[in-house]
Order: sequence, then structure tokens, then C-alpha cells
Amino acid sequence: MTEVARTQGNSSEIERGGVAEVAALGTVLKGLFNRLDIPQAQYAHRVHLDKSAVSRYLAGRRLAPQDFIDRLVREVEEHVGAPLQSEAKEALRSQRLEALRVCNPDEFRLESLRDELARSRRDTERAHRNIEALHALLEKKESEVRHVSDDLTRLRLDWGAERTALDRLRQDLQDAERLRAEAERQSRELRDQVLRLEEELSRRRPAAAPDDVPLELFKSQLMWMWDEDDLPEAARDLTEAAWSRPLAEVAELLRWLTEHGAAPETFAADVARLRPLDDVLAFAPEVVRMGRTRTRESWTAAVAARITERNAALVLQGLRDVEIRSDSEADRVLSVAVGRVRSDAAAVALVTAALGGTAAPVRLARVAEKLANGSRLDRFGLRALVGLAKAGRHDMAALVLTAAVGSGPDLRLGRSIRELDDAGIDTLFDVVTWLDDTGVMTTFTMRLARADETALLGRLLTVMVGHGRLELLDLESSEVLASAVRDWRRSRHQ
Repeated sequence: MTEVARTQGNSSEIERGGVAEVAALGTVLKGLFNRLDIPQAQYAHRVHLDKSAVSRYLAGRRLAPQDFIDRLVREVEEHVGAPLQSEAKEALRSQRLEALRVCNPDEFRLESLRDELARSRRDTERAHRNIEALHALLEKKESEVRHVSDDLTRLRLDWGAERTALDRLRQDLQDAERLRAEAERQSRELRDQVLRLEEELSRRRPAAAPDDVPLELFKSQLMWMWDEDDLPEAARDLTEAAWSRPLAEVAELLRWLTEHGAAPETFAADVARLRPLDDVLAFAPEVVRMGRTRTRESWTAAVAARITERNAALVLQGLRDVEIRSDSEADRVLSVAVGRVRSDAAAVALVTAALGGTAAPVRLARVAEKLANGSRLDRFGLRALVGLAKAGRHDMAALVLTAAVGSGPDLRLGRSIRELDDAGIDTLFDVVTWLDDTGVMTTFTMRLARADETALLGRLLTVMVGHGRLELLDLESSEVLASAVRDWRRSRHQ
């Protein structure tokens, strides 16, 4: 039977600790704490901890760290004016190690290795002291032997005994030096093991806390807290789990919260806010599979809030679905990020940074629509369109134009174009002229004709003629456009 299965039970069992070894440790710590005769909240303030953490440690619902136990022991010793027996301290430490072995075998192994390393270092220091004492005793005996040898006749029998003692001391010194070398070798090996294990654990769980309980037990504790209406404590534990637990467990927790209707959108947003960006991008498929839900919207908003010019390209590449060549999720997140910026220039800079290093045409229709909706001063997003074209992203500029060409009144479109400077109008008309979609090109030109923007229309038609693109206009689709082009041609012949 696994440890998780052994510790599962009803709400009362969870309240007593869930894990028997952790609960037993909590009982001992509660007994120690009671000797202080102060409230838990006061003690939490004294040791700079959250009172809920102190409560869980003393209730046996969370494994107490060793430094918390050591501090509690010191507080009790100062309060009662006498030290605790060393046997009691050792028993308390052994009890915590046993609880750690059940909750987290890897951390138990690491802490055991650290204890063994400390003992090895103490053995090394003891060997050093023995060697120094033996050297001193050897020098003393050698001095005595030199004095005794001056009267060899009188002390012949004593000389033999002293020589034997001298040989024995030399042998003891050799043994002590051998033990010291062995202790030093063992210390080096243990230190290397500790370093390797620390590195392995840091790669496996970069932000994990050593007192994390197994996932199934954690779910049971959440259920108990919800039943007890301890919602703030449950929320704090879920926030901690969002950044500390492995991604596989986080994904399982999200699915479990969704099944129980327990605010999965908040948990998903915490994952997006608190974890490293690589983790967030790797977690994206889990959220996308949930479809159009509040959870996905919360996650999208949280990711969008983290996007800057520095990481925009990483986000775009991380959210693109290379298997089906889809930019839909990247489009969704980047469009929200674009909606958060305060100016057209900032929007252009963000989109250009996201597309940096991407030569292939993009399919960011949502981003284009967001830009085309423009602002109070730029109803069609023309400034953003021109900025993208000048930055070399004519593909994105064309998407913005496609989204903008079907919105707003014709007269307003003409006014928005005239608000651009000459260089901006030239860039805009270049984009219109070289559109692959001649239907959009025709619609844009027709709208200028309907708005009676004669000067702008003539300027656009001149650009089209210069590039040999005028004949691509579908004049049969609009009599207004056909008439305007005929009038323009007659004016040129005059």
C-alpha cells in the first residue's frame, strides 16, 4: 500500500494530519509550544511567520521545517530557564526525519546525507585533535627516552619498556593518520553526493518546497478546507502549488479544479503569473484543450500582461502550433497584449518585436483586427499599418488593411488618410498597390471614390499606374469606381 493510500481518510483524519508521522510530530511540537503559554498568533509574529503556517505545523497538517523546530526548542529552553535533554532533542529530530521520509523520500535522503557529512566532519576534527595529542605525547616520550638513555646501565630494564611504549605510540599515530585520511576521503565523497543530489532535485523540481505533501493528499486537504469554509487558506495553498509543484501535477490540479467547479480560472492565472515563462508556454496546450472558457480567458489575460518587447518573440514562437501550422493561440494572447498598450507606436513596437526573426507570413488576424479598430485619434489603425510597413512587416500591414477596409464610414476613412503626413500616405498607398488580394485593393479604392476624395484617389491611381497594377482593379464591381477612374484618365489626357 502506498503512503498516499495509507494516509487518505475522512475529514477528521485529515484534520489530525493525514500523514501519521507528520501528525505525530505535530503533537510533540504542540506539547512543546504549550509550555510557552502564549497564543499562536503572538508566536507567529515573534518568529516572522504567517500564523496559518504555525497552525499547520502544530496541528500536524504540514511538515515543519527543521529551523522552525530548532527555534521552538530554543524558545522553550529560554522560557523554562533550562536546556532540554539531548536525548529528547535527538528523538525530536529523528521523528521529523521519519516524517520527511514518508512525505518526500528525496529530501529525506538529502538531509540524511547532510547529517552523515556533518558526523564525518566531526570525526575528522576529532582525528585532528588525536593526532595533535599523540604528537605531543610522542615528543614527550622521545625526550624522556633521551634522558633515560644517558644512564643505560641503571635503566636498562626501564629502557626496554619505554621503547615498547614508544613503538606503540608510533603505531597509534600511524593508525590515527590513516583514520584521518579515511575520514577526509569519506567527507569528500559525501559532499560530492550532496552536491549531485541537490543539483538533481533542483532540475527535477526547481521551485518545490521540501514539505510538499503528495498530490492526492493535497487534494484531500483542499476538500477539508472548503468543507470548513477556510477559503483564504485554501487559496494560499493553491497559489503556492501553482508555482511550486511540477507541471504535470499542476495540469492534473487544473483538471481536478475544473471538475469540482473550484475557480480553476484563478489557478490558471496564478500559473501564468508566477512560473517561469518557459513553463507558462509549455503549459499552454493544457489550457487550450479546455476550449472557450473563463479559465482560458484568465490565463490569456495573465500571459498577455507579461509580454514585453524583450520576450514577445519568445511568446509567439512558444505558442505557435507547429504541427498544424496554426498561430491561433499566439494570435489570441498577442491581441490582448496589444490592447493593453497606450499608443500606436508602442503597439507597432510590440508586434514588430514579436515577429522578429520570423520571415514566413504570419496569420495574426486577431492582432490585425485589434490594430484596425484603432484609437480615438486613428479610427482605422492607419498609423499602426504605416509603422509596420516601415518596419519591413508588409505582411502584417496588409492584414491590418484587410481588417480596416470594411469598417467605418467612407468619409471618415478619407479624413484618417489625410491626417497622415506625405511619407505616411506614400507608404499606405504602396501597401494598397501591392496587395495580393485585389478584391481588398478594389474595395479600398472604391471607398475613396465614394467619399469624393478626388485628390487622394488620383494620388493612389498614379501609384498603381507607376507599378503597372491599375488594370487589376475590378471596375465592373462598382459603377462609382469605374466612373471615377474614367474621369481621372480624361483629366490626365488633358
